[in-house]
Amino acid sequence: MNSTQNRKPLNGTFELTGRCNLSCKMCLVRVDRQQIQHLGLRERTSEEWIRMAEQAAEAGTLGLLLTGGEVMLRSDFCEIYEAIARMGFLITVYTNATLVTDRIMDLFQKYPPHKIGVTMYGASNHTYQKLCGCHDGYDRFTEGIERLSTLPSLFETRTTIVKDNWCDLFAMQQFTKQKFGENKPLQISRFVTKSIRGGVACAEKCRLSPEENVAMIDSGLVEVYQKVKNGEIQLPANMGKYPLKRYGSLSEGGYLFQNCKAGMNQYTITWDGSMYACELLSEGCTKPFEIGFQKAWEELPDCYPQSQTIQVCEQCKYEPFCESCPAIRKAETGDFFGKPKYFCREAKCIYDMLKEMHVI
Repeated sequence: MNSTQNRKPLNGTFELTGRCNLSCKMCLVRVDRQQIQHLGLRERTSEEWIRMAEQAAEAGTLGLLLTGGEVMLRSDFCEIYEAIARMGFLITVYTNATLVTDRIMDLFQKYPPHKIGVTMYGASNHTYQKLCGCHDGYDRFTEGIERLSTLPSLFETRTTIVKDNWCDLFAMQQFTKQKFGENKPLQISRFVTKSIRGGVACAEKCRLSPEENVAMIDSGLVEVYQKVKNGEIQLPANMGKYPLKRYGSLSEGGYLFQNCKAGMNQYTITWDGSMYACELLSEGCTKPFEIGFQKAWEELPDCYPQSQTIQVCEQCKYEPFCESCPAIRKAETGDFFGKPKYFCREAKCIYDMLKEMHVI
């Protein structure tokens, strides 16, 4: 049976711009005007994005994420958003909340996003300056989040932890807890890969070491496993000994993204007009603005090699604890089947930690 049968583009991401008003050190995709010119590319116009949304709706897309860069940096963001909102999508907007204007708020009150994801980079102006190059970034963030949180939208506060904001983690968690309550905790990402698609930041220089990354999740693991041992919670029977591995092993000769279903029911269209199965990719794309959405979606699986066994990984005792996937491997090594040394080290750290906890 063809592993790419029954594909439907239910969820899409429109990366409206690669530009941002912040200069975060760990951003994978941020580009500036000089880099756009150097790459010989251009951002797509509001008219192009609106027409693309019409085609996506006709093809069956229900949920649409608008992201960047920073989407609100575009002078025509309101024009794009209003036209897309009128089409009936379940819209999610990702923003750093530092550019929330009266006009945007008026529009959001008229057409509230289904969900708003706000990224928090620190708990002080000092951290925003150090990490994002913005001396009043925290003040602008708190002002923006105050305004956006008045909307009836689902709300999520997110962060990525790197060297420059690790010390603010507890304060950011407390801010979120006090603002939104215990049931809406800060969503923490610790995954930072090398920059992709011409991104101007050197992301790997600011990420935590594998050892620091594992130390950050140590307390959570201890709590989970202690509850398992005490019988307070029960893991699903089919989960195996280690519940944190996101993906199973790939079957030989199958669809490359069979585990996460990227390109099966989701896609990303980047600021320059390329369609990828996953937003972490910088290779393997179709051109929907040139050939149309439907054809670009149909041809997308052919852009990627079939899955294959990675012998060096299959023979590694740390493989069950590795968090890499084909997109991460590609970003880290330039090869969908490469060996990402950073994630190899992290897998060993996780193994050693669990060994010490006597849970493996």
